Amino acid sequence: MNDVIPSPAALDALETQLEELLIAHPAGIGEHELLKILRREQPLFAGFDPREPLSLFQGHYLLFHVLYRLRDRLARERRGRLAIDPLRIVLEPVGSAGPDERNAALATGWLDLAHWYADLRRLTAVTAAEVGEWLRQFHAARRAGERRQAALVVLDLRDPVDATAIRRQYRRLAMRHHPDRGGDGQRLREIHAALAALAGGRARFRGG
Repeated sequence: MNDVIPSPAALDALETQLEELLIAHPAGIGEHELLKILRREQPLFAGFDPREPLSLFQGHYLLFHVLYRLRDRLARERRGRLAIDPLRIVLEPVGSAGPDERNAALATGWLDLAHWYADLRRLTAVTAAEVGEWLRQFHAARRAGERRQAALVVLDLRDPVDATAIRRQYRRLAMRHHPDRGGDGQRLREIHAALAALAGGRARFRGG
C-alpha cells in the first residue's frame, strides 16, 4: 500500500463508501470481505496485498481507523450504532436493543481500540519487522490459549477459573484416578500433564 497518510478528502470518501457498504449489508459483513471489496473499488487500497504482512497491517489499520470514525459520527448524529468486530461489522438501526453485560464489556474495549486506531502515523511509522514480531507474538499467544483450553478440558474445567480452583480440581481428580485407588494410570498421567501445562501459564490465572 501507499506509505503516505491519506488526505482528509480521501478519508472522507472512504468513510462514505463504508457507510454505503454497511447499509447494503444489513446483516453485517466481515473484515476479510470488506477488504476484498475495497481492494477492487477504493483507490486507497489499490496496492493492498493481504499476503504481505506490512501491507495487511496497513490495510487493516486504515480500515479500522475509518470504521471508528464512522462509528463516532453515526453516534453523534443518532443515526445508528456501529458494532465493530473483525468477523462481523454491522450497522444497527436507531432504537435497536441496548448491549447486554457482555456487549457492555466489549464496548469498554472498543474505547481502547478506537484510541489505538486513531493515530494514522502508525501507517508510515510501523516497519515490516515490527509487524512480523506482532504476528509472532499473536500466534504464540493463540497457541498458548489453545494449550490452556485443552488442559482445562482434561480437568473438566472452563474459563474463567483461577489457580486455586485449578489446584483443587487437580487434587480431586488425581485422588479419584490414582491406580492405588483403582483408577486409570493413563488418565492420571493426562491430569498431571494438564496441571503442568496450566502451571506454565501461571501469569494468566493468578489467584492463589
